[in-house]
Amino acid sequence: MFEKQERLCLTIYLHYNRDARKLNKYGDMIYHSRKMRYVLLYVNHEKSQELMTKLKSERFVKKLIPSYIKEIDQDFVGSLWRETDNKVKL
Repeated sequence: MFEKQERLCLTIYLHYNRDARKLNKYGDMIYHSRKMRYVLLYVNHEKSQELMTKLKSERFVKKLIPSYIKEIDQDFVGSLWRETDNKVKL
């Protein structure tokens, strides 16, 4: 049966747009901004660290930024104001 795999989105800034098709062998290319010269690439989470070091060494990559969505607090239920010890809840 089909098992869901953890994925990681990498934002890769390029020197030239023509190099974007070279990234197809590393993962699934979701979006390519031709104006700002970046590509959104989804890769498996297990292989992400070794792919990031390999991609940083490529000559056509200007900058590589991983997605931080897993580290952000995504609990949006309830009030927009977070309760703290020092502040009074409005």
